Amino acid sequence: MRTAETPCLLFPEMFPRGGGLQRSVQERATMFAQDWERVLILTTGFSPRWKRVVRELKERGSLDPRVEVRNFFTHSRWAAGLGVPPEDAYAVAGEELVTRPQHLRGGQELRLADWHPGDRYPFRYRYFDTAGRPLLTAFAGPRSKQEQRAVAPDGRPVDWTQIIAAWVDEEIAGLPSPVLFSLQRGVNDPVLLASKRAARKIASLHNCHYNDPDDRSSGIRPSFRPLFANADKVDRIVCQTQQQLTELREDVPVAPLQAIRYPGRPARQDPVEKDLALVVLVAQLIDRKRVDHAIRAFPLVLEAVPHARLEIYGEGPLEAPLQALVTELGLEASVRLMGYSSTVGQAQAAAACSLLTSTFEGSPRVVTESMSRGTPAIAYTLRYGPRDLITDGVDGLLVEQHEPVALAAAIVSLISDPARVREMGRRAGEIVERFPVADFERAWSEVLSAPPRKRTASTRALDLGRRVLGSRTVKRLRRATRRLR
Repeated sequence: MRTAETPCLLFPEMFPRGGGLQRSVQERATMFAQDWERVLILTTGFSPRWKRVVRELKERGSLDPRVEVRNFFTHSRWAAGLGVPPEDAYAVAGEELVTRPQHLRGGQELRLADWHPGDRYPFRYRYFDTAGRPLLTAFAGPRSKQEQRAVAPDGRPVDWTQIIAAWVDEEIAGLPSPVLFSLQRGVNDPVLLASKRAARKIASLHNCHYNDPDDRSSGIRPSFRPLFANADKVDRIVCQTQQQLTELREDVPVAPLQAIRYPGRPARQDPVEKDLALVVLVAQLIDRKRVDHAIRAFPLVLEAVPHARLEIYGEGPLEAPLQALVTELGLEASVRLMGYSSTVGQAQAAAACSLLTSTFEGSPRVVTESMSRGTPAIAYTLRYGPRDLITDGVDGLLVEQHEPVALAAAIVSLISDPARVREMGRRAGEIVERFPVADFERAWSEVLSAPPRKRTASTRALDLGRRVLGSRTVKRLRRATRRLR
């Protein structure tokens, strides 16, 4: 086993049932554990049952048993110094809130979480010292339950990033050449940048970085800005497609960029018989996956192929509205919401085709996994992934118009021709040779074991500029330079 480096993966929270990013984290750690003596996952978010989740992932083979998972709220000295919230802190004068105590499994109350009535996640968390006095209040990011910023009782800002980064540095102190990976935006990138003990710093990108994925001029999404503004301070930024790599080279010219494509993986299951009338969609039931497009397309599909069926695998907050849409359109006999399934691969293998209707992706694993199982994918031409994976009309179909009518036409053109389904499926299966697992694993191994990034004249100049002019002035100068180009 290799001991010269220690892979340390930063991530908010592990889930037993998650989407592509959750699986990527588990897969990355497991891959490193095959060759490196010690692998850490450092979870920065509050999760009362995190130990049970890790145990479940290891028992079912999703996470290598040798991977060590540590959690900020369980293992940090900062969290150990917290006190129990006092009874009089539950009601907040002048605010209509839902307030609940939160604690780790089997432990004392750790903090109070405040919700606005009807919200899915708390918007803030209140912490107290051992005397029951307010210590700080942390605020979650938009549509997130993870803390992003904090204030002291007198309103002064408290650097939440530094609190987490101090714990990360405690965890990695003394390890052989700790290589720190940030695998999601939010607080993890600032923590990556703030770490003083990481020998090398790597950021993985798993999504489109534009505010509007269809418009490059819309600007960089806020969650990506801390990393891109300090791209010269990390050793590598890794995306998943050639298209995103090309665009990043223009958007962040000082960044040390690389693309590592998710591979085709031979199916770990016995062959199944094709159901030439079955269409499958695998996605979280959230807005950006646009699952409703597939449902709205299906009445048009049924006009041409009356025996066609659509199975939708996944769970999320839109489950009830999507089921209501199925009922509204009278599709109960043809469209089924299947919920979460650990055997979704069998459905992908049996289907005539799979669908991708998202607004954006980093690179959609569901397309690669479907093709690896010999099932062609029908995908919107979104940023990023489908164009890199699918040869239109050969091993799948690309839909340029991102709307249900065009999607329905593509589905009908394929499933109304069984011979075409079989031939496209055969060609789709060739993805395991086009993008071999060995290349994927070798590329990540090289990222992990590469020497620290050399400081160039341009990055040293940026450091000097920050000290002399201030970071805001440097950022304005860089934006002006790009406009002149």
